[in-house]
Amino acid sequence: MSKVPANWDYVKRAVQIRNKIQAPLIESGKNHTLIFGNGDVASIADGLSKAKESGADGVMIGRAIFGNPWLFSSIQNFENNSEQNASQKTSTPSISEKLNVMVEHTQKFQEELGGIKNFAVMKKHYKAYVNGFDGAKELRAELMETQNAEEVRKIVQKFLSEI
Repeated sequence: MSKVPANWDYVKRAVQIRNKIQAPLIESGKNHTLIFGNGDVASIADGLSKAKESGADGVMIGRAIFGNPWLFSSIQNFENNSEQNASQKTSTPSISEKLNVMVEHTQKFQEELGGIKNFAVMKKHYKAYVNGFDGAKELRAELMETQNAEEVRKIVQKFLSEI
């Protein structure tokens, strides 16, 4: 994860250089080099805005997907890159939904990678799933002490039964 902000002016400059060099291809509608921007894209609307401002052909989303597998759930709202559609917000999942998906994610990790990767790798996702609600800090601290998916499931079940 980068410690410096992305500079989308560089993406814009790369697009300008590409357009100058490949102008005949672009004008004739033939294939040309595609340029995708990357860095600090927080949402689909943000990505569309950055692509429009820079002239990029697309964007890549990284950190914004951590703990938010719902990010692309309303992609149909953004068809045609219209400003009106781009401003629509995606629905926010409930605490219960987020935590249950986190448990499922943890179980899948253990099933698929349990014998290959250390369980601690999964814990980096917990901060993304467990934030923005009362008791999140304490729940995260408890989850950081877990060693397997079953422990995570039990802690989450207990937490959800108490809210």
